[in-house]
Amino acid sequence: MVKIVVANQKGGVGKTTIAFHLVHLFAKSRQKVITVDMDPQGNLTSCFLDELPAESNIKMIFEDTTPKPISVAQNVDLIGSNISLSKYEADAKFANFFRLRELLESPSIKNNYDIALIDTPPSLGLFTSNALIASDYLIIPLDTSKFALLGLEDLMDSAEKVRKSTGSTTKVLGILFSTVQERLVYYKQLHEKLEKKYKDYLFNTNIPQTVLLKEAISLKKPIFETHPEHKASKAFEELYEELKIRMNA
Repeated sequence: MVKIVVANQKGGVGKTTIAFHLVHLFAKSRQKVITVDMDPQGNLTSCFLDELPAESNIKMIFEDTTPKPISVAQNVDLIGSNISLSKYEADAKFANFFRLRELLESPSIKNNYDIALIDTPPSLGLFTSNALIASDYLIIPLDTSKFALLGLEDLMDSAEKVRKSTGSTTKVLGILFSTVQERLVYYKQLHEKLEKKYKDYLFNTNIPQTVLLKEAISLKKPIFETHPEHKASKAFEELYEELKIRMNA
């Protein structure tokens, strides 16, 4: 089972939108996917469900119990979250940082899924650390704000520290521009800066900004089902092809 985390400690960069669409793309290719929502806001969970069953809440891993995946789409199971997860964030004892890895390595999960895809909160605390420790690959969504580069450097440093201190083998799969307006001068300037420092990590694909993404998610569907000819649909399909190449490299 390949484990992928989508993370950035900055909010509003499109983590959940990217995770939601990648889940559907992997499932569309007939791979069995388990997606895990490590964000107490529960945004990814709400993309699939109006109400999360108590037995499928990821908070259970911090209670020494095992959550039950719930089927939410063809080839897709979910372990979700809601605000009740937040009370465990301050319980930063050493063992708690490995809870998600233990869950994903359990036979009932590891032997029944091809892909695990994890969404994270906008912070570098306990829940994101769990996801980094548990994952094989890290995707970093990036917006075009003036704080984007600073946050990226912090995240890359944190991922490296997690890897060294825990024996994690997480590899940065790529940096992805999301909610992009490519005509903006600042986007072009930021892209040039990133090419100088992180050229090997940058995806060729950008996810464009469009209200249609929010509309599709409100219908609990990916945009390539609601608007298959839109440029955002094409962008996600191109991203998926890039992912496959990088994962097999």
